[in-house]
Amino acid sequence: MNNNNLSFETIKCLIFDNGNKVRNLRIVKNLTLKELAKSADISEESLKSIECQKIELIDTDLTKVANALNIDAELLLDSSMSMDNQDMYWLRNILQNHKTEINFSQLQAQMMNLINIILYKNQEQWREIRKNSIVSLCKCERKNCARKARKLRDEKYAPFREYFKKIQYEKFMQYHQAGKILSANFFAMWYLTHKSKDMPIPYVKQNIANKLVQLAQNNNREFKKLLRVEADTSIVIVD
Repeated sequence: MNNNNLSFETIKCLIFDNGNKVRNLRIVKNLTLKELAKSADISEESLKSIECQKIELIDTDLTKVANALNIDAELLLDSSMSMDNQDMYWLRNILQNHKTEINFSQLQAQMMNLINIILYKNQEQWREIRKNSIVSLCKCERKNCARKARKLRDEKYAPFREYFKKIQYEKFMQYHQAGKILSANFFAMWYLTHKSKDMPIPYVKQNIANKLVQLAQNNNREFKKLLRVEADTSIVIVD
């Protein structure tokens, strides 16, 4: 967008006003929450959320709001307006020159020149912010997809894992009571031979044996821990 067309009130709002820039700009433009939400094609709840939080990332809703306000989305970021010492020096000079005689046209022109200098200097920073925003949103989406995938896998495999563990525990205790050790490899092969038809195995055919051995190893570790706990609790100390 052409930031040379920003009004003086808009510039003043972006640089000096405290609070959320979206809300301040909406008020400057005499728009109600409902009107701006409709113009931006987002829900009022989404706009309320934007107006009530610190804006650090550019997302789809913020871009729509920025377009409705006819302003670059980067300008709405809380970190977008960075004024260094040189900027502040120029600003003080501008305001000092207008202390005695206020010429609004000249003041506006000088302020517009200052804002364009600031916008230009912050351009690289905004590009970095936009890139980081996109990267952050992509990471969040990937994490959500990974969580959903794990949940689906758990729902798919849980019945089989419970059944497999139950059969293995029975076999494990039989061996333990006979003074023998049930290895994970042996049980996995025994299961494939004797019990595989009782419960569908939800693994890829080429990888079934390896998966069953891994499950049996994990189960064996858990069973051994239970035996140690039982042994510890059964010890009676006699004075």
